[in-house]
Amino acid sequence: MQHLNGIGPSGAARLLGDIGDVGRFASRDHFASWNGTALIDASSGDQHRHRLSRAGNRRINRVLHIMAIVQLRNGKR
Repeated sequence: MQHLNGIGPSGAARLLGDIGDVGRFASRDHFASWNGTALIDASSGDQHRHRLSRAGNRRINRVLHIMAIVQLRNGKR
């Protein structure tokens, strides 16, 4: 079993329950689109920008966000 910093029992249960088998996603891009972490082009003219999607599974997005923040605060990258 692999240990993930920044995720507790309830977050892990949410990930396992909602995602199930991660192999069902054709690619990492498909998974990112499904959980709302895929970037969307927000460019205009000569300015090239991206923004995060507000679509996708918001519950999974929140668990991943909390996990990332905890890892950044504790120096785990």
